[in-house]
Amino acid sequence: MPKLVRSVEEFRKLFADTDEIRVVRRDNVVKLKLRSQRTIYTYISNNEEADSLLKEIKVSSVEF
Repeated sequence: MPKLVRSVEEFRKLFADTDEIRVVRRDNVVKLKLRSQRTIYTYISNNEEADSLLKEIKVSSVEF
């Protein structure tokens, strides 16, 4: 079961251990799902914040 991340700082800390990022866009809501070896972390944000976070990430991302 995915774990919900509520703060941007905590989400940024998890970048280093990620294998893949999945991006799910629905209207104004964007779900960023960080996939590590053991856990999937989910962060929910708006379009602008998600785009700025994706620019910081150097891991491959998949859009759904």
